[in-house]
Amino acid sequence: MTDWISMPPENIPEAVVKRAREMGADDVICTMARDDTRQIRFANNSITASKSWMSNDIGIYLVRDKRILATEVSDPALLDKTLDDIIKRTSMMPQNPEYGGIAKGPHKYRKNVVDMSIAGMVEELYDHVDAAITAAQSAGASRVAGVLYSSASKVHMATSGGNHGNYASSSVEISVRAMTAQDSSGHMVQSATGPKRLKPGKIGQTAGELATDSINPEIGREGKFDVVFSPMIFSNILDSVGSSCSAGAVDAGLSFLKDMIGKPVASEHVTVFDDGTNPESVGSMPFDEEGVPTRRNLLIEKGILKGYLHNTSTAKRYNTVSTGNAGMVFPQPWTVCLEPGQDSREGLISKVDNGYYMTNTWYTRFQNYQTGDFSTIPRDAIFLIKNGKLDGPVKDIRISENMVNIMKNIKAVGNDPMQVHWWEVETPVFSPHVLVENVNITKSTQ
Repeated sequence: MTDWISMPPENIPEAVVKRAREMGADDVICTMARDDTRQIRFANNSITASKSWMSNDIGIYLVRDKRILATEVSDPALLDKTLDDIIKRTSMMPQNPEYGGIAKGPHKYRKNVVDMSIAGMVEELYDHVDAAITAAQSAGASRVAGVLYSSASKVHMATSGGNHGNYASSSVEISVRAMTAQDSSGHMVQSATGPKRLKPGKIGQTAGELATDSINPEIGREGKFDVVFSPMIFSNILDSVGSSCSAGAVDAGLSFLKDMIGKPVASEHVTVFDDGTNPESVGSMPFDEEGVPTRRNLLIEKGILKGYLHNTSTAKRYNTVSTGNAGMVFPQPWTVCLEPGQDSREGLISKVDNGYYMTNTWYTRFQNYQTGDFSTIPRDAIFLIKNGKLDGPVKDIRISENMVNIMKNIKAVGNDPMQVHWWEVETPVFSPHVLVENVNITKSTQ
């Protein structure tokens, strides 16, 4: 039995790989992530809860005779039992004939500069929350609620392919929802890699202004409308685009971009890339789960799909190379970025004679992943646009559309990208405001 408890955390991945190989595994990947997380919740203009916790997440990916299993362990004391269970279960798993192995190393990785001081911050984070609440109230909100998360992490990785490395990361993220007594609300979020980059006063002010500007909304109209999407809502769409660019999603029938490489999937105004190297992103890292260095990958160029995201195995099937996007199971995007255009938000609105300006959404659901048919419900501040100007708030509408149609109908892209990452946008996305033509709008209530 291995003494996992007393072993330094940075040594655990290599020890797990060695032990699994001795037990008969062909390929093994192990990551050890130690996270120091703090959560501050607030409601009715006051902090209601504050808690912090440390977590140890050990990820294990194991292949034996092309039989694949992946699992996570939070307690190092359970590693011997977990490895025994995995090895036994591989004999019960079907072979994956298309499995192509993991990356060979070693590789050299870029150094990242991280502000780890956030791990000990408490009062400064309370001040951030107070600043957001005060700014929202000053903008006219009667009630303010939300949550702030801070995280400082250290990750260690080792693989049987000869890759090993480590990195640190930090993030602070705030979500602010402002409400009035007149059936209106505004929501704004910000994600940053350190507390110095967070602007809680600006976030609170924006949420408060959206709430006060959307007081007493009327029921929205159905039909085809031009829509200006805020970064908050369009990031939700780009999150799905990034996921559909995974070769694993394509192979699993969960992508609306199958067989589309070299073909138009968006308007000529659209260039999208995935960037695991962006120092401003909370999703950046120096290497993927296989230990391949991350990079900037062009996905869509002037509307044309240029390629998929790959790990080593999918790259072999597609006769290409890994893009540095290996997740524990599927290739995945790290940070989806829409290249900015020339127009301001006001400039985009001025191009619309009859349409909507939408600031947020939730309940995005696919009716068909392969075709991209989906619906989503805009929430919080929604406005009519008449003759190039905002013309009053509305509510109770739904977008019933197709992802490729949305992307192909993009008329103009704004010049104001912001990073969006919250529970409706799982992958960090950098998106500006976007103008889309002929969006199908239905009622969200009967």
